Amino acid sequence: MELRERLAFTPERIEEAVQRLREEGLLAEGVVVSTCNRTELYGLRGTAPVEGDPLQALAAFVADFHGVPRGEVEAAGFRHMGADAVRHLFRVASGLESLALGEHQILGQVREAFRFASNAGLTRNVLNRLFQKALEAGKRVRNETSLNSRPISIPGVAIELAQKIYEDLAPRRFLILGAGETSSIFYDLLLARGAKHIEVVNRTFERAQALCARGGQAYPWEELAARLPKADVVVSATASTEPVIRKDEVHRAVAQRRGQPLFFLDLGIPRNVDPQVGDLDNAFLYAVDDLQEIAERNRQERQREIVPAMAILEEELEDFLAWFGSLAVVPTITALRRKFEAIRAAEFDAALEKLSHIPPQDRERIRLMAQSMVRSLLRRPTEALKEEKDPALRLERAEAAKFLFDLDPDGKA
Repeated sequence: MELRERLAFTPERIEEAVQRLREEGLLAEGVVVSTCNRTELYGLRGTAPVEGDPLQALAAFVADFHGVPRGEVEAAGFRHMGADAVRHLFRVASGLESLALGEHQILGQVREAFRFASNAGLTRNVLNRLFQKALEAGKRVRNETSLNSRPISIPGVAIELAQKIYEDLAPRRFLILGAGETSSIFYDLLLARGAKHIEVVNRTFERAQALCARGGQAYPWEELAARLPKADVVVSATASTEPVIRKDEVHRAVAQRRGQPLFFLDLGIPRNVDPQVGDLDNAFLYAVDDLQEIAERNRQERQREIVPAMAILEEELEDFLAWFGSLAVVPTITALRRKFEAIRAAEFDAALEKLSHIPPQDRERIRLMAQSMVRSLLRRPTEALKEEKDPALRLERAEAAKFLFDLDPDGKA
């Protein structure tokens, strides 16, 4: 964590770093994905001659840029090139490289990193296509597998359980005890699932008010006993070292509810709710141990989705590599010549066949002249493709030629 913090990039520093890499010729274009769990640099190699491994030169740049000893970066980092780099980005965007397998926030983080780089002019043809494919791959994994459909965090499992109890959360009343990180996460999940009636009780009333800024009602801790009978689901996540909800309080609350059940989701460690509450009629208690058991089952289900997810990523990888391979200059030039020669043959040869009165030797001269015209027309485009030293610009020109002349470098059409 300490090293990741030292290597993290702010947006301003991302632009500065990639601009320097481009000026030094190490990269032609680049994107930095910098989150709390990773700092990754993706790029297309530039024009600078590099002795040895070019990826090592990039790692050295990152270390020097942040003032971190190179040895620390080498020991903690990793390097990929070519198809391995593409595959890694696809795995990242799909949540396969996340600490919480399949978590979906990373897809949005990759999207934001690409959007920033694109808006700053740091990407061009290749990385534009690469990150668009990565986002498509991540969406496919999300839509076509169950990799991230089963929650594995305790708040995520708790909200899933609440929705199994009450399919529609909108009319149900939720009482949250505590205003810390876990309570805040659960509060956000409730809003996302359509809950309309949320109350928060906290020992520090101001923190409860801050949590309810986007909706809900805050109450001082002294109001807890009065709020219990009015709730359908009580979610407790306080830092108390002993139970804050006792059996006798719940007994009185349930009696006032006239047969309506009261559910407790105890997310506190140690427990916030007296375990004996679960023995009461119409009171149902789920503690962290119960939720962890569900989370572990969900985690195992996610593991089973890795194989179908990887099959999707390999399809997307093959598609991107086919496109990237088609940008190579030699196949593009060959396809360009083949295209022009086909046009020449179709137009000139067909016309000559109709001019039967022209002697054969003159028809051959016309044919040779047409071939010479084709070579003359192609000379400058061919030189522009071959001689461009900037790899990003060279590939952009190859892509433009493919588009303008409807080329198929593979010769399939």
